[in-house]
Amino acid sequence: MDEAGEDESEGATDVAEGDTYIFTDSAGREVELPTNLERVASGGPLANIMIYSVRPEVLVGWSSAPSDSAMDFIVEEYWDLPEYGKFYDNQSGFNREALMASDLQVIIDVGEWDEEYVKGLDELQEQVGIPVIIIDGNLENTAEGYRLMGDVLGEEERGEELAAYTEDILEGAEEAASQIPEDEKKTVYFAEREDGLSTILSGTIHAQTVEMVGGIVVADPATAESQQGGGTVSMEQLLSWDPDVIFFFPGSIYDSAADDPSWQALSAIANDTYYEVPGAPYNWISRPPGPNRIVGINWMGQLLYPEYFDNDIVEETKEFYELFYRYELSDDEVEEILGNSTLK
Repeated sequence: MDEAGEDESEGATDVAEGDTYIFTDSAGREVELPTNLERVASGGPLANIMIYSVRPEVLVGWSSAPSDSAMDFIVEEYWDLPEYGKFYDNQSGFNREALMASDLQVIIDVGEWDEEYVKGLDELQEQVGIPVIIIDGNLENTAEGYRLMGDVLGEEERGEELAAYTEDILEGAEEAASQIPEDEKKTVYFAEREDGLSTILSGTIHAQTVEMVGGIVVADPATAESQQGGGTVSMEQLLSWDPDVIFFFPGSIYDSAADDPSWQALSAIANDTYYEVPGAPYNWISRPPGPNRIVGINWMGQLLYPEYFDNDIVEETKEFYELFYRYELSDDEVEEILGNSTLK
């Protein structure tokens, strides 16, 4: 889906007499919303995370329930919220009846979009008779997204707090990355799934974290067999790229790659420049490509370019989890989260 630019008219406008006002979402759609929102549905995993971090008590359920491991970092009172599925992309698991039974006031989606997707939002809104809005989920626009979410949920101060933190991280990373000479930039491959040959592609929302810190994603739409949100490659193709650094996603073959003769031939394995992406409660790089990526920016920057990114990743991890997930990490928990993902 296409990335949309910012619109200065986004947000609350023309508060009407009574109980509604006109809100302009990130796609420029003007939607009539209740002035006092108490029951909100998320359109997908990105919205789950963003709504939870701003005002979790309004959630009527999960579009996709957090995993058991993710629940460890989520306040217990939200564990048993119903799951009603994702409404986009004609998902077969979408339970419209369960969603409507929750007496919701608005559906909030977060992510990228194109004209077809916006058309789908309009159709859903007409079908269910409930307002539907979208907030930009691109990494560079996360701060503005939090301000919009704060406006919608009546938590402007909370939205601004999260936005300000996000802006500090993004601006710091941009400044650090601008100092990296072109000939020092590292090539990167992301290994997913059981064989490590599924990957994320350059130029997509899933690659925004590494590209923001100056990494070069070797897989691109022209050389990888496309699949949802990424692509598949052959070992021969991976060997020809021979990336400087490999990041294994949770559930992939991080533990066994160094014992596999094919993977041993890769410079990243031989040089011990391969890492496992932290995945609790959500992946720090993608899957989903939401606000969970903010904590991954300086972590990845430090692994690729320690001379330019010198943040205290342990303290930054603690601060992020407390601010965004409302969870205070112990030292042991931080060590476990970062266990396979720090400089060796």
